[in-house]
Parts: sequence; structure tokens; C-alpha cells
Amino acid sequence: MKKINMHSRQAFTLAEVLITLAVIGIVAALTLPGLIQNHNEKAWSTAKDLWEKKLTETVRRMNIDGVMTGHDTTEDFMNTFKNYMKVIKTCDNSDINKCYSPKVVTTGKNDALEEIETDGLTSASSMGLKEWQTNTNTMSFVVADGTTVIMAYQPECPYADPIEDTGSQVSCMAYMVDVNGKKGPNRVGKDIQLSSGVAFSTCDNPIGDMCWSTDFLANRAIDTCVGSEYEDMEEQHGSYCSTNYWAGAKLSCQDKGMELPTRAQLAQLANELYVDSNGNAVEIAYNEDKSGIKLKDEYSQNPPLTLGYVYWSSEEYRANLAYYRNFYTTGSSSRNSTSKNFSHLRAICISN
Repeated sequence: MKKINMHSRQAFTLAEVLITLAVIGIVAALTLPGLIQNHNEKAWSTAKDLWEKKLTETVRRMNIDGVMTGHDTTEDFMNTFKNYMKVIKTCDNSDINKCYSPKVVTTGKNDALEEIETDGLTSASSMGLKEWQTNTNTMSFVVADGTTVIMAYQPECPYADPIEDTGSQVSCMAYMVDVNGKKGPNRVGKDIQLSSGVAFSTCDNPIGDMCWSTDFLANRAIDTCVGSEYEDMEEQHGSYCSTNYWAGAKLSCQDKGMELPTRAQLAQLANELYVDSNGNAVEIAYNEDKSGIKLKDEYSQNPPLTLGYVYWSSEEYRANLAYYRNFYTTGSSSRNSTSKNFSHLRAICISN
């Protein structure tokens, strides 16, 4: 009888083992990302559904208790809201990112992605809700489960019947929710959910068809004298170049990616803000004063810039002087010029 030689079996060679591992690696590389993505999509969807259920239940309870309406500000609303939802931290609109995790959120489609810096979402208008009051500020907060939210409340939220419409007033809030905290991808439609009506605007202060910044006190003096850091700024150089607040206002607008407005643009802003005593449109020329007029109804309680102040124009009169326009409750005036070394003027920037 022939004996079987147990030592005659053929083992896998090192090359065969390596090829097998390589094939396994390729298959894993092709399949695992899809599996992970599917898992993430389901997790995000579940978390967003959970948020919606929590919010609807919160609104239902607030409606029943009659505390959903009657709040003048988002902060007033949040003081009540957090008694109905487990909110562990709130932040006002000057510190959005102390509560809201992602500093940048991506929105749009693959061929037109846009990055939104969340610390700029300080008002309802910055979230695209232009029909809301222009000074409706946002707040951010953290829910006990780690969900972070930026929210604005509509002060004109209509009363709803506490029996018939217990959950309908979710529309009184605008919000952006991040359902997974500090984790990515921080993209709208993935782990970021927006409420109905929210459409980001990169404009701080939309007025008519123009995009303006928030106004600011132009108290930044820069040295534009020959030999200084800013000597190449486009301006006529005068004896006040070492304390040039006008140039500082120009530079502040440039830092925002905007420009200091021309006299014509400031006049156009005035035309957007005011009507005559009968409510009819007015036409104010760039070098014209106009009194006996009033702010449009939508701006009467919440003017989009600080009234009673002088605003710099980008245009110079002489080396030491620049043009400006004044905005006040009952009119707007254009004076020839004032010294560039005056620190008490304000400025507002416009997008190109």
C-alpha cells in the first residue's frame, strides 16, 4: 500500500498571499466608503427627524400654555423656550460659535458650493428672511443631546388656537440645526438642516437691490503719509495724512471685501429709505438736501443704519477733505465736505 506523504502538500506562496490581500483591500476600498456613507446618511436622517419631533412637541406644549407669542425679541423667546426643551447653553449673536459648533457651513450643489461663516448669521435677514424685522437678532444654543442650533424668532408671530393649531407655529422660528455637533461634513442637506424659508444671504444689510454692511463708527485712523504702510492708498495727500479717519473707513470697507460708497450711492440709499409725507417715493440727487420726508414704514421702527449721524463718501473734495451725507429721521442732507481727521463720523460699506 502506498503511503501518503503528509509533507507533500503545497502551501500558498508569499506572492499569492499578497495578491489575495491586495484584492481584499481593493474590494474594501471600493465598498467601505459607500457603506460608511449610507450609515452616515441614515444617522443624519434619524437625528434630523428626532429634532423635528422634539421641536414640534415643544411648540405644541408652548401653544397649550399660551406662551408661544408675545415675545419682542429672540432672547425673550429663548428665555421661555428653554423651559420646554432641554437647552444646556445659550449664546447671543455676538458669540454664535460659542454654542454653534461649525464655524463654516457648506451649501449649494457640487458645481456651485458656497461656504457660509456662521458667526455672520446674526439676524433673520442674514438667513435670507428679508420680510422679517431687520433687527430680529439670532441666538445659538446647545440641546442636551449635543444638537446645536442657530435660531431667530419672528416677533410678529401670529396667535394660534391652542386646541386647533398646537403645532403650527414652528414657522414662527427660523433655524439652522447641526445634528452631530463638532463632526463633519457640516453641509446643508447632510448633517445641517434648515427651516423653511431660510436661504442664506451673504449680505449683512440688504436695502432695495443693494447690499450694505452694518454701519460703524469710523474711528480708525491710519497714516497715509509718504513712507507709511498705507502710502499707496488712492487719495490726495494732505497735512492730515497722519490722522486720516476717512482713509481708515475706506480700509475697513476693503477688509470686508466691500467699498466706501460714492455720493451717488449714498443718495441712492437715501431714496430707498425715505418717502414723502404722503408715502410717495422721493428722488434725492447726490448733492441735494431733502427735509420734510419720513422713513418708509418698514424702516420707521427699525432703521437699517444709525440715524442722526454723518456718513463718509468715498469721494474727496480736496487733499484734506472728503464728501459726506447725513441721515436723520425727517430727511437727508449732503454737505460739501469735512476734514479727514474727524473721528466722529460713521461709515457704511457697499458691495461692488
